[in-house]
Amino acid sequence: MARKVKKKKKLNIFRVFIVLIFFALIVFSILFLSKLKVKGFYIIGNTYYTDNEILEKTDLDKYPSYLLTTSHTVNSKIKNDKLINNIKIKKTLSGKFKVIVSENKILFYDDINKKSVLSNGDKIDYYYEYSPVLINEIDQKVYKTFLKKINKISNDVLLNISEIKYDPNDIDKERFLLSMNDGNYVYLTLSKFTNINNYLEILETIKGKKGILYLDYGNYFVPKE
Repeated sequence: MARKVKKKKKLNIFRVFIVLIFFALIVFSILFLSKLKVKGFYIIGNTYYTDNEILEKTDLDKYPSYLLTTSHTVNSKIKNDKLINNIKIKKTLSGKFKVIVSENKILFYDDINKKSVLSNGDKIDYYYEYSPVLINEIDQKVYKTFLKKINKISNDVLLNISEIKYDPNDIDKERFLLSMNDGNYVYLTLSKFTNINNYLEILETIKGKKGILYLDYGNYFVPKE
């Protein structure tokens, strides 16, 4: 019986050349794109830091590579900054970055310890002029509940509070007095602390009068004489 001889396949030089050219184009394209710099930025979501401060803290002010810069690389620059929760980078076809900043909310400034207190309980060496100022110490047992309650106050109402005073009496150890930016005062107890969220609506009913609003027990307003 005759023995079959396997034919060796000839190497297709042209096909190999095309493949090499294809990979070379990919490599050169990556190298070229990696050298392209970002052209500009749209920054949104930042309240406490200015646009320039955000760019400086993330090194985006150095106009890094458009291709190699990602949300991960940017967040690695601010991982120790307690005020910034997260930054998301979205790339636009125009060569710019949309920088979406998520911050931890400042609840108040602790004037005793000279720290701003964040929504997650962290304290930082930062002063935000529009945040309420806690002017005295709070009993530690009351403080934990206070943090939970003030976290539930809307941003609009929080901006209307000037000072917070822990003001317990013989009846209520969870009593607070809020001084408002408009000159009014509000008494609150922790069990009814979120009632302050109705403050802007209540203002419409008192028609510009100044006085003390009691929201701790009952719901009534005593105008100044």
